[in-house]
Amino acid sequence: MKGQVLCEKRTASDGSCVAVLTMDNKPVNALSAGVRVGLEKQLQELTADSSVKAAVLSGGPGVFCGGADISEFATGVEGPSLTDIIAAIENSEKPVVAAIDGVSLGGGYEVALGCHWRLASSRAQAGLPEVNLGILPGAGGTQRLPRLIGAEKSVDFICRGTPMKAQKAVQLGLYDQLVDGDYSSLLQAAVEFAAKAAGQDLTLRRLGRGKAKAAELSQKRQEYAKSRKGELAPQAIISCVEAAVAQDFQDAMKVEFSEFCKLMVGPQAQALQYMFFAQRQCQKVPGLDKAAAPGTCGIVGAGLMGSGIAMCCAENGIKVVLLDIDQKNLDRGMTAIKKNYARSVERKSKSQAQVDGLLASITPSTSYDSLGHCDIVVEAVFENMDLKRKIFAELDRVCKPGCVLASNTSGLNIDSIAEATKRPQDVVGCHFFSPANVMPLLENVRGPRTAPQVMAKAMAFGAKLKKVTCLVGNCPGFIANRVMNVSGWTHLIQGGLLPHQIDAAAEAFGMRMGPTRMMDLVGLDLFGRERERKGEQDPDRVVFDAMYKASRFGQKSGKGYYSYDASRRHSRDPEAEALIQQVWKNLGVQPREMSQEEIIDVLYLPVVNEGFKCLEEGMALRASDIDVCCVFGYNWPRYTGGPMKWGFSLGLDQVLAKVEKMGLKPSELLKEGAQKKWRINSKEFNAGVASAWNSRWTSKL
Repeated sequence: MKGQVLCEKRTASDGSCVAVLTMDNKPVNALSAGVRVGLEKQLQELTADSSVKAAVLSGGPGVFCGGADISEFATGVEGPSLTDIIAAIENSEKPVVAAIDGVSLGGGYEVALGCHWRLASSRAQAGLPEVNLGILPGAGGTQRLPRLIGAEKSVDFICRGTPMKAQKAVQLGLYDQLVDGDYSSLLQAAVEFAAKAAGQDLTLRRLGRGKAKAAELSQKRQEYAKSRKGELAPQAIISCVEAAVAQDFQDAMKVEFSEFCKLMVGPQAQALQYMFFAQRQCQKVPGLDKAAAPGTCGIVGAGLMGSGIAMCCAENGIKVVLLDIDQKNLDRGMTAIKKNYARSVERKSKSQAQVDGLLASITPSTSYDSLGHCDIVVEAVFENMDLKRKIFAELDRVCKPGCVLASNTSGLNIDSIAEATKRPQDVVGCHFFSPANVMPLLENVRGPRTAPQVMAKAMAFGAKLKKVTCLVGNCPGFIANRVMNVSGWTHLIQGGLLPHQIDAAAEAFGMRMGPTRMMDLVGLDLFGRERERKGEQDPDRVVFDAMYKASRFGQKSGKGYYSYDASRRHSRDPEAEALIQQVWKNLGVQPREMSQEEIIDVLYLPVVNEGFKCLEEGMALRASDIDVCCVFGYNWPRYTGGPMKWGFSLGLDQVLAKVEKMGLKPSELLKEGAQKKWRINSKEFNAGVASAWNSRWTSKL
């Protein structure tokens, strides 16, 4: 069995013997069977050894415990349960003090809760992030924490699923004491603390401590129904905390166990755990060597995207040269950055000293020559091929050999951009999503001639920026934009459904914003102007064009598919609906009613089909990469696992039948998968996808 627990006896200053138990299962001391068996054995020996007066439980320097061994979710649990181990710690007649250096997450923090006291170093973190995996703390966390800090605070801490740093954790009561210094200082302080606690009545340190008080938890239900819309785990967590308030410990533990089991076998937990691994897997490219992250980044274009990328770089230790040949644009970009940081100071998320340091790392410039020393340059101007090629010709002239030349295009051909240089092997796409300083996804786009070491540097760049970084192929729209742009919402609005009907179904499915609301947010004028320039507009027969002709540009103009008040709250607009209905009349279309399932099929089954086309063309390395791009680029609901995982859960035969009924040309890979009844992680399916990718890219690695 993997993992163990080491024991060392130490003598405190008063002469007491204290056992130091150290969980040893690197890198994060996951609570594998070996660790649980080791804890059980050491606790039994602690009870039997009369020379030992108390114990300290540690994970060694740098980490206390990162939680459960997630691999056991699939393989099954052997040995003693974590619940029984924590109960044994808590019921020990000899005090057990947790010495927490680094993370104490999930089951790791539940273990700490079972200890009688918790001492932490300044780099400690407490967290119960199980909600992000679609489950809840199942080893007493929902029961012990309310009895320690109260019901409402516990709901917030568990339902947010965000780790808390040591100083705030002490203030909230998650830890009892903060110890300055390194691990050795923490361990010595814990040994002395445990020695002084020896012989004390531990009753108040057990389940009777700080009995949870009744709280208005119904309000918390409403809060988390909104902030974690569609997710089952937060509501189950609140039910467990309600039990902690109303019932004795053992009965409330039965509620926790019941709710945990229901979540654990449910589709949301499976999808969220799939996404947990998919997010980590997407940053791994077979055959690609690791590279050092760039230390200096040049950014061309000081607009919304350029300034956002500059902030990302500055906040992650990369020096920035922000270039715009128009001084007014440059000034506006720097002003926007300063305003963003001023708001951070107001919110107290950053200090003024931190902001001053960040601004000092951004050098504004109007000269291309200032980019000569940069390790990577990201072009971030608007989508115009001629302009981008002109910029890349300048970059070719001024940038040093080995500098990565990146375009933040959202869909233009990387190879066409690279042709403007004498070093196409150095050109790559770095597609940030807007706003770049907020959205977590970075699609790195490999052109046909991009060199392996350049791709490796681009992946290291994304990791340095703490972005969810995915390698994709060079095709129109790349992955996220390509698959989401085939959504059938225009078919629906052209075919007899009003905006609110479409958006209600999409948002009930889990999308944060329906497609017509999203279009209003982006701005109809962006696409409308291009259609007008190309002479493609037909306002009598196309709803979108009718909106644009009526100057209904979306939120920016106060009216689009909806009308908007001063706070940008939307409402149905009779004028907009009249325009839509006139187009229907011109087309001979009657208003219609569709079920939510029917609307969702039309909206998102084309997305699944397009995802299969990306795979068969070798434009995505894994099906899960497509899911990651949609979840982090388009806020596709995580608890479905993304469009590909969702499609597989429906059954590929059903997806194929519905796609064909819609009149769409199905992907050949989808047809094969439906015939062979593939599962999303089947070896045959993964081998086929890898073969398509390899035939296009691997020969160049």
